Amino acid sequence: MKEKYKILVVDDEEGIVCTLKNHLKMEGYAVDTAQSAAEAFEKVKKDKYHIVLTDIVMPEMDGIDLLREIKAYDALTQVIMMTGYSTMDKTLSSLELGANDYILKPFKSVEHVIQVVEYSVQKLERWRESIVQIVK
Repeated sequence: MKEKYKILVVDDEEGIVCTLKNHLKMEGYAVDTAQSAAEAFEKVKKDKYHIVLTDIVMPEMDGIDLLREIKAYDALTQVIMMTGYSTMDKTLSSLELGANDYILKPFKSVEHVIQVVEYSVQKLERWRESIVQIVK
């Protein structure tokens, strides 16, 4: 099941990108990476990603703007926000714009991040099953 889900990890910190990419690949997901929001959005326009894990605080274009762009482009993409600089305003803005979840950095553990991703996969599976039932 996992291999059919494509994930994009977006963070300007190379260590986080590499760690998440390696662990998610070990879990069986197809994973791409980007080190800026602008690079990520270009990838989203060229390929279908089921889940995008994005940092909020990045130079030039931040994760909130990326969330806004992704949701305007493909509302079904699950976007999980990550940040070490959480404020109530950023959290509420993310939720209002359609973020699927919110993870604080430093992570409790990589396993926690994987659990959040798996929750998004379960949500996508429920939607897929509902659509199949409607089409029948």
